[in-house]
Amino acid sequence: MLKKLVLVLSCACAINTCFAQNIANKAETVADCNCLYDAQGRVIYAYNRSKAYEYEGAALTAYREARSTTDKRIANAKYTEAIKNINLALAIIPDSAEYRLLAAQIYRHRGGVSYAKNYFNQACSLYEKQLKDYPDSITLNLQYAIACYASDARYYPDYEGYKSRAVLYVGKTLKLLENNKNQYSEADTLLPRLLAYVLLQDYDAAAKTVKRINSICGKYSPAYALAEEYERLAADGQWLWRVSCKEDAEKDFLLYSVDEWGI
Repeated sequence: MLKKLVLVLSCACAINTCFAQNIANKAETVADCNCLYDAQGRVIYAYNRSKAYEYEGAALTAYREARSTTDKRIANAKYTEAIKNINLALAIIPDSAEYRLLAAQIYRHRGGVSYAKNYFNQACSLYEKQLKDYPDSITLNLQYAIACYASDARYYPDYEGYKSRAVLYVGKTLKLLENNKNQYSEADTLLPRLLAYVLLQDYDAAAKTVKRINSICGKYSPAYALAEEYERLAADGQWLWRVSCKEDAEKDFLLYSVDEWGI
C-alpha cells in the first residue's frame, strides 16, 4: 500500500513538474522574442534573439580562427563565414553596437576598409545614442572607451582624438565603479577595473587587479578567464595571433573582452 501511495505521489509530482516546465519554457520563449506589429496590434513578424547570439558566436569563432591561421585559403574561408554570420546577427538585432564593432574588425582584417570604417562609425553612433539614455551604464561607458581606443580608429590619422575620448569615458567608468561600489559585489567590479587599467596602461594597477581576481573569482568566470589571458599573453606583448607590439596585443585583448562581460 505504501509503495502504491509513493508511486501515485511521484507521478503527480512529475506531471506538475512537467507542467511547470512547459509554462517556464513558454515564458522564456516569449521573453526572448521581439515582434513587429501592424496597426491593429497583430504580430506580423517575430524573431528569437537567441538566434542572433548564435550567429554572433559563429562570427566570433570564424573571425578568431581566420586571425590565428597562416593558411591564406583557410583564412579567406573563415572571413567569409564570419561576414555571413555577423550580417545574419545584424539582420535580427540591427541596433547592436557590439555586433557592428565586430563587423568592423572582420572587414578591416578581410580587406574591406570602407566597410570597416562604416561599421565602426555606426557602432560609435549607437554607443553615443545609448549613453544618452543610460549615462550611468558601466558596460556602455567602458565598451565605448574600448571602441574608441582599440577598434578601427587606431588606423586613422585623427586617432589621437578618439584616444582622448577613450580616456574620458574610461575615467567615467572608474568613477561609476567607485560611486556604485555598494551596488555590486567586488567580484563583479574587478574585470571592468582590469580592462580600464589596461586601456590606461596603468600596469601596476592591472597586475594588482589580476591578483585580486585570482583570489576571489571563480575559475570558470569571465573575470578569471580574461585575467588569465591578460597575464599569460597581453601583459607580455603577445596575443592569440601575431601582433606587432605590446600596445596592439593590449588593444586586441580589450576588443576580445567586449563579448565576454557586462554589468
